[in-house]
Amino acid sequence: MRRVIKVLLWVVLGPVLLLLLVIAAWVASNGRWADAAPQPVPRELLLRPVLMAPEHNAFVAVQGLDAPDGADIAAAGQAALKGLPPPAGERLRWPTGELWNCRASKSDCARLWHDQAAALRQELGKAAVLGERCERIAQMPAWEEEAWPLRPDDGPLATRPFAALPMPRLAGLPSCVRWLGMQAVLETDNSRALALLARADDLARRALQGSRSLLGTMIGLSAVENNWVLAGDVIALRGLDRAQLAALLKPLPALTLSPRNWIPHEAQYGREVMSDLVDPVRGCHQAKDAEGEPAVSWLDRQLCRFALGSMPEQSRQDSDALWLQRLSTLPATGPAACEGLQAEPWVETTPWPAWRNTVTRWLLDVPGSHWKGYVARQIDLELLRQTLLATVQRQPLPGSVRVERKAEGLSFAGCQARLELKGMRDPIRLPAL
Repeated sequence: MRRVIKVLLWVVLGPVLLLLLVIAAWVASNGRWADAAPQPVPRELLLRPVLMAPEHNAFVAVQGLDAPDGADIAAAGQAALKGLPPPAGERLRWPTGELWNCRASKSDCARLWHDQAAALRQELGKAAVLGERCERIAQMPAWEEEAWPLRPDDGPLATRPFAALPMPRLAGLPSCVRWLGMQAVLETDNSRALALLARADDLARRALQGSRSLLGTMIGLSAVENNWVLAGDVIALRGLDRAQLAALLKPLPALTLSPRNWIPHEAQYGREVMSDLVDPVRGCHQAKDAEGEPAVSWLDRQLCRFALGSMPEQSRQDSDALWLQRLSTLPATGPAACEGLQAEPWVETTPWPAWRNTVTRWLLDVPGSHWKGYVARQIDLELLRQTLLATVQRQPLPGSVRVERKAEGLSFAGCQARLELKGMRDPIRLPAL
């Protein structure tokens, strides 16, 4: 009988004891005491320094673009980046509605604006102060995107989680590029119209070249792209020589077409967010919902409080390691190869729980295939440039590009279409040159 009881106890308690031993071993391997030794940020992931003084930096001025009439937009922009109160007064607003919301990559804005010129002039007259500011921003010497968000050492923002810090306001860039494009459509003199489109192209290119973040890169890319298509539409609408478009289709700087331009910023953002998860002041165990109640479960709060499975230094190194894997697949300069986005680490994989740094690795290993969509957009910008240039020069199109004729006109299909990245963005409409 005793033997039977002894066997039953082992059968019942053995798995429990084994589970407790596994939990103890996991805790021993995943607390702050088991964290990795600090390592410097890999050279490939270091942010490029900003050399331009804030008062001369178009990026800073755009942050204050909608400051009240009479305000210094450079000073307002610096205040916005630091999370300081804006200048007193009502912020300026751009027009809304069909005319303002038109995007050349989706529809023929040149014809729409031309056909409704009187209404457009009236709308733009209401935004004359914003337009005049755009003119000044277009003449500023350079655009250098500053690192963001910025967390000061003191003040109300010092205790905020990194992900909750003020973000830059970049919508002013496409608004200014669109303003110049609208002026070009309304301009009756062809030479002056083309000069306005060239100024818009210069502003959009400088913003794209001076970007540091993924967000800044995508907004700059979209501004360049829309202005190219608009310029083609203006040339077609006025019956001008299609070769006039070639002046806007100069090669883009190689870095602006490479993910190496924005990956260091995304890596830095990830490091800061990972550190915040287990920060004593800003950690996820302090998170509250709208009613002031804990935003996560009791168990999650304990994991955050004791950094179990989310070791700060190991998390930073694990995050950087993933970005280095992506960088290793890229050429030293210029756009990525579309074919390379069909293999790891750009494709979806099924994550398996890691033994060390388990919680953070589970977050990091969530399929990150969305990144390749942004890389494909950079590839497609260069393919679009080559397609438009080949069209105006009557040369064969790039071999990796398809131009399809649809009811609304010609559309461009490049790397995103090849990867079947549905939902990333609509096809690009081509001008009828």
